[in-house]
Amino acid sequence: MPTDEFSTEFIHVAYRPDLCQLTGRWLRSVSEAELHQGYAALRQAALHHGCGCWLIDSRRRTNRSLNGPEWVTTQFLPEVQRELGQALAVCFLVLPDYYASLAPSAFELPAGSHVQFARFVDEGAANAWLAIRQAAQ
Repeated sequence: MPTDEFSTEFIHVAYRPDLCQLTGRWLRSVSEAELHQGYAALRQAALHHGCGCWLIDSRRRTNRSLNGPEWVTTQFLPEVQRELGQALAVCFLVLPDYYASLAPSAFELPAGSHVQFARFVDEGAANAWLAIRQAAQ
């Protein structure tokens, strides 16, 4: 049964022990401060559960800041990975128009990083990607 003790009014955070997967679903567009608070809630849940596989549904966040995605992928995720002490695999569910607007190399991590992330428009494909990464851990 999923637990959601780390949720806020703008992000629902649930841990699925059967899948060893953390899910964060943004419930609306957020301010820059709320973005950081929401990701702090994800960090707390990940550290609490020792979970390195995340699904982040950002389809309801339509007002993306210009530096939010870059901060998440290049600063926040590597910090969480170091704190967890294990590989981190994160998939983002995004709206098709946002996905189409991304450059193929948008916000790539350096080679050898223990963080992997990908963006998807289909939740089934996202879960399949996570399952492959989890099986490799």
